[in-house]
Amino acid sequence: MEEFELKLSGFHEVGEIDKNVIRNSCGKFYKKNNRKLKNIEFIEIRLKDFQKSGTRKKFSVNSTLGFSGTVLTSKGLEWDLIKAIDLSLKRIEKEIQRKFVGKIGRKSRKKARAVNRRFA
Repeated sequence: MEEFELKLSGFHEVGEIDKNVIRNSCGKFYKKNNRKLKNIEFIEIRLKDFQKSGTRKKFSVNSTLGFSGTVLTSKGLEWDLIKAIDLSLKRIEKEIQRKFVGKIGRKSRKKARAVNRRFA
């Protein structure tokens, strides 16, 4: 399996257990989407405390995915850090599906229709 660069910034107040969960989540994201894109170079996650309310914090997570000279970004806002990161990565995954994988599917459907018309 190829390696990718994972950049985490703004995580100086986050514990090691949460960092390991985040790394594991990014590793799963990499494995799932590298089959579609084939050349993921880096995943960058930036964390900011968006809003503090009493003892709670709202997290703002900006994720960046770089592959083959293309960069995709997304943002997630949530009260729970892990949910905010998952939301941000899911938005990137939707963008990958819409921009890159969806085009491949449309081309194959077009070919299938053309073949079916010839034999009908």
